Amino acid sequence: MATVAAGQKFLGVASTMDTTEKKSDALNANTEYYTIEDLQSYTSEDLAHQGAASLTKTMSYFTTGGAETATLAAGVDGQLKMFTMIGDGGDMVVTVTNPSWGGSGTLTFASVGDACTLIYAGSKWSLIGNNGVVAA
Repeated sequence: MATVAAGQKFLGVASTMDTTEKKSDALNANTEYYTIEDLQSYTSEDLAHQGAASLTKTMSYFTTGGAETATLAAGVDGQLKMFTMIGDGGDMVVTVTNPSWGGSGTLTFASVGDACTLIYAGSKWSLIGNNGVVAA
């Protein structure tokens, strides 16, 4: 378990915790945090072939009708982005701007259920969760 420094943001599990109750020297009423419900309440989009993934919607899902492509632009530090394939008629290849993994900066989704979560930190997108997606 990490210690949260004053002013940091963190993802926490919703509980009956009263954030005005001091839990540590660093976590207090002035600490900004996000609960699981916060993530679930963010909006989503149906990502189209040759589309640009929204930077204002946390979740992009898609059903392919053949080989398809999309792009993800640079984000802002601390931003989360999730992708998931819900219907498979061919691979979806998302080209990512500023990927931390180098290479061609692509994410390839080949099967229903392929999904990933990225975070933008240090001016780069990094994979923090992956289920079947090939990052190249």
